[in-house]
Amino acid sequence: MKHLEQIEVKSLSVTPPVMAAGQSAHPILSQIDLTIHKGQWVTLLGRNGSGKSTLAKAIAGFRMPGITGQIRRQPRSELHGKPIPIVLQQPEASMVGSTPWEDVVLLLEQNELKADSIIGRAESALREVGLGDRLHQPIETLSGGQKQLVAIAGCLAMQSPLLVLDEVTSMLDPEAAQAVLERVRSLHAAGATVLWITQRLEELPPGGRIAALADGRLIFDGSAEEWFDRAAGGTLESICEKLGFEAPYAAQVAWELEREGVRLRPFPFTAELLAEAVNNYER
Repeated sequence: MKHLEQIEVKSLSVTPPVMAAGQSAHPILSQIDLTIHKGQWVTLLGRNGSGKSTLAKAIAGFRMPGITGQIRRQPRSELHGKPIPIVLQQPEASMVGSTPWEDVVLLLEQNELKADSIIGRAESALREVGLGDRLHQPIETLSGGQKQLVAIAGCLAMQSPLLVLDEVTSMLDPEAAQAVLERVRSLHAAGATVLWITQRLEELPPGGRIAALADGRLIFDGSAEEWFDRAAGGTLESICEKLGFEAPYAAQVAWELEREGVRLRPFPFTAELLAEAVNNYER
């Protein structure tokens, strides 16, 4: 995969066309400024209707009516002038091949990659996501999680400068969701830049960055510790709570401990982080 140095979003707004005279359109996105740097994992949070998917499409380079502002990829990648592929909730909706191998090969052919590189890139990408032994298995016999991995392999084979994953675990059972999440985390550890779109706070990675949307506006861009911090701004509510998200159980335990005078840092929002913070705590 080719790594970008950054994708810069400046003053991005998306306003749909006015459908009737005398009406004003409500913007889907309004004045978004966001920069994603090489190797980052950015979790994009927001409720339904907040503009997450529209922002993902804009960052990926999809054309849409009513878009203003600038989006710059630095440096230009092999996909310059083409949209970055997005992995969606239902990957089978965009699958065209009858097997993982055929699906990725056809994707590369459709995007006019060099013929002598297509087979090698497709097979290498499928092995990278753990599907090396399922290259020629019928798509309809794959699990939902395995179909998501095929779609991710397509992005890798395309040498996408950014992995864009739009609520890819939302329709999977917990085991399959965890398997996909762990596979993407391993790709990130190997250097991939990731934009992970979700409503599930249990999917936040330690040390990751959070960008949160509400009503089409970017209202938070920072660390998980800042997201869960109840002391931020001198209030008793975290930004997480203000936006109506239910914190993971570990975070709720940490808040209860804070009420008792036990302040754990870094703030633990997973069971593993909580156990480590408690073990390292000194009164």
